[in-house]
Amino acid sequence: MIPRPFRCLSLALVLLLGACSSVDPRGPDHGPVYTPRNVRGPEVWPESVRRVAVLPAYDATNRLTAEFINGYDSSWRRALDHSQRAEFISLSRSTMTTWFTRTSFSSSDPLPFGMLGRIGRETSAQAVLFLDITHCSPYPPLTLSYRARLVDLKSGDIIWMADEIVDAADAETSRGARRFARENSSQPGDAAYGVVQSPTRFADYAFQAVTAVLPPRTNPISDDNKNKLAPKKNPNRADNNK
Repeated sequence: MIPRPFRCLSLALVLLLGACSSVDPRGPDHGPVYTPRNVRGPEVWPESVRRVAVLPAYDATNRLTAEFINGYDSSWRRALDHSQRAEFISLSRSTMTTWFTRTSFSSSDPLPFGMLGRIGRETSAQAVLFLDITHCSPYPPLTLSYRARLVDLKSGDIIWMADEIVDAADAETSRGARRFARENSSQPGDAAYGVVQSPTRFADYAFQAVTAVLPPRTNPISDDNKNKLAPKKNPNRADNNK
């Protein structure tokens, strides 16, 4: 018979080994993640669209503070630049006010006469990108709903669009947010901590998730081509209109 102290030790080892074997060796948060589904557009990025004017985000909720809406502008721009689909030029709210007497426009509302034409002339862009924030819950569980539309500046036709609800209460979404945080951080510690409680970090994930499914380019834009396409005017300077 095995002495009692050794029986207790053996039982402890069995429990410890069992606990270790239950840990997924593929790492934390392994499994399916959120993928935008309500997206429409071409199979490949249009070769003619090499520069895109990005409008300030439009608050369709009519209740977001300036700090929140500006934060979404920054997250959206970071995601677009990371996509490398085109050269993206952000139009500031002050520029929009100077040109069109308003800071932003909804993608679903009638636009001022000549608006698309002026944006094309001032920026040398071939398309313009709208972003409407249609719902926002800044307290856990975080929710961000938005509508994005890429519009051809000459024809006014919609090239690409997305209409998404990103909900941190969804298991695949929260898993994707944590994985995104870990993969895009060089700081010590677990970068996933708090990502689904921070509106800014959650927006970074939500927007990068959708820009990742933009139509792929057949011919990536090089830095040399970007320099050749540099606009003659800075669209963020109001004195360009004089």
